[in-house]
Amino acid sequence: VKFGLGLLQLGLGFGCLWYGAANADALGMVSVVWLLLGYLLHTTGELCLSPVGLSMVTKLSPASIVSTVMGAWFLATAFSAYLAGIIATFTGVSSGGEESGVPAPIDTVLVYGGVFGNIAIAALVSAVIVLAMSPLLRKWMHEDVIGDGSAGSSH
Repeated sequence: VKFGLGLLQLGLGFGCLWYGAANADALGMVSVVWLLLGYLLHTTGELCLSPVGLSMVTKLSPASIVSTVMGAWFLATAFSAYLAGIIATFTGVSSGGEESGVPAPIDTVLVYGGVFGNIAIAALVSAVIVLAMSPLLRKWMHEDVIGDGSAGSSH
């Protein structure tokens, strides 16, 4: 459920960035409020994902392969950074031959906004899927079997 909530916040954060870009002024400038709200949602969403993910990797992995599964978790994190680089190429814009090399905001705001909108949709759809699957995933976790580690000790 926390993963789903984290993805929901990610989608809402990118939705804020898309909305800000869609409502830019005549110069292509966007209010900083949308950036701050996007950062807030992204940060709180990350706080729903990362600690829970690390905890679940160690709790749910067989003891003999915890370090291997933890390595897979960090490998997935590395892959996500690579994927972010690929997504960033979709926001590439040319300067149109200007000397400064930096295009005017009005020429780029809709490019960025379109990418932010697509990411928002993907994250929101993913959140709905994860939240819909959460009862099944919870059942598969065997939470009644996972203890505090003292089940086999003789006290």
